Amino acid sequence: MDSARIYENCQSRLLELAATLDREQLGTVVPACPDWTVQQVYAHLAGLAADVVNGDVTPPATDEVTDRQVAARAGHNIERVTAEWTRTGPDLVELLRTQKRRRYSLPALDVWHHENDIRGALGLTAQAEDADQLAEFPLGGLAKGWPAGAPSVRVVATDTGQEWNLGQDGRLTLRGTAFELARAVTGRRSVNQILAMDWTGGDPAPVAPFLPTLPAPEADLAV
Repeated sequence: MDSARIYENCQSRLLELAATLDREQLGTVVPACPDWTVQQVYAHLAGLAADVVNGDVTPPATDEVTDRQVAARAGHNIERVTAEWTRTGPDLVELLRTQKRRRYSLPALDVWHHENDIRGALGLTAQAEDADQLAEFPLGGLAKGWPAGAPSVRVVATDTGQEWNLGQDGRLTLRGTAFELARAVTGRRSVNQILAMDWTGGDPAPVAPFLPTLPAPEADLAV
């Protein structure tokens, strides 16, 4: 995954978006992160960049760490939050460019999904750029480490032609766009939404709980 480029592009778009948001929009609860508002997602992103650049956090960050990042910026206005992120962003991009360990792709995964989390909360259309890479990262990992007792499934991205075999016998097949697959396997689709996707070859109910690499939301998400 081209983590540096993906992160840089997502950050650029999010900073541009932040400059257009009013107080009500910034206070909108983000359904994908129901404990956070739009501004608090920005606070987390700024905090994560600072923590990783300063060496205080090695990805992934725990829930306790992300909560601390948000709490530490509770009194900051959006201009202060985005100014901090603007300062630390280039250093994080350079770190993502030079670090080859898989864990250093996680900030790019995080910011790409949070961009769409924010867009969904504000009623904006999805941002699907680089969805092929964002699908490959978790699904490639699942293909390498699929639990021995889990039902096998073949996953096909209908718009990119990518395929992943999770397990040995792929009679059960899941099809979807790279964007939908990326969102589904990274905790951005409820189990009900996953079950409602394009499945053929059998009953998806036994396999659906194994797909999300982060906890699936209880409520359906639109983006």
